[in-house]
Amino acid sequence: MISTRLLRLLALFLGIAFSAQAQSLRPMPLSAVGIDDAKRWVVKFTPLSLFDPNNTIQFGLERLLSQRHSLQVEIGYGWQGMNLWDMSQHGQYSHLENWRGRVEWRYYWRGGLIGPYLALEGLYRQVNAYENGTIGIGCETGQCQYYQLYSLPISKYVWGGHVKFGRQFAISTNKRLVGDFYGGLGIRGNTVDRFNRPAGSLDFRSSGGFLSIDPFTSSANVFISVSYGIKIGYSF
Repeated sequence: MISTRLLRLLALFLGIAFSAQAQSLRPMPLSAVGIDDAKRWVVKFTPLSLFDPNNTIQFGLERLLSQRHSLQVEIGYGWQGMNLWDMSQHGQYSHLENWRGRVEWRYYWRGGLIGPYLALEGLYRQVNAYENGTIGIGCETGQCQYYQLYSLPISKYVWGGHVKFGRQFAISTNKRLVGDFYGGLGIRGNTVDRFNRPAGSLDFRSSGGFLSIDPFTSSANVFISVSYGIKIGYSF
């Protein structure tokens, strides 16, 4: 169940990046930012996303649009077999997958892709799975007539935005290998889309245990969100 919304975010990023390049009347003066800082692209990997409760393998691409402004997009995907946490809830969910996407505008105070920056970020995450359980049928009079297994699709949609401060710094002497750490605050909300179980039935589930994390918990309200992390990238 591939999310078309993530593909649209990627298409939007590439369209803006190439449009900005095509509309430029002259190349950016390298002397304004220094020849070593004038690289326009950075390919990034996000190692901490591997340890998230909804973990993903996540890559990013940053494009320098002008001396101080850049646009970055990230896309990540994770499946149930790679999860380090007890996300399956003892068989409650199967075929679980995570999609994650971020689009970020950055302003570098010193210009180029090296140094401190301010960022505005929009994020989207989608979790898809099949919810498994046992349903008691005909339980209106007390004791159920019989029991049956069910498996129904379920999805969770998360959206949010953050204001972040960070710093991108060179790791290698030629400034091609870079590190990027950041932190910030914002808001986040979520909704869960699940099929209704048969009317007049009861649902029986096993307890998850101490380390279990239910990926489909939801909140009706928008809440404060913290965003932080580090990335490793290669600029060119």
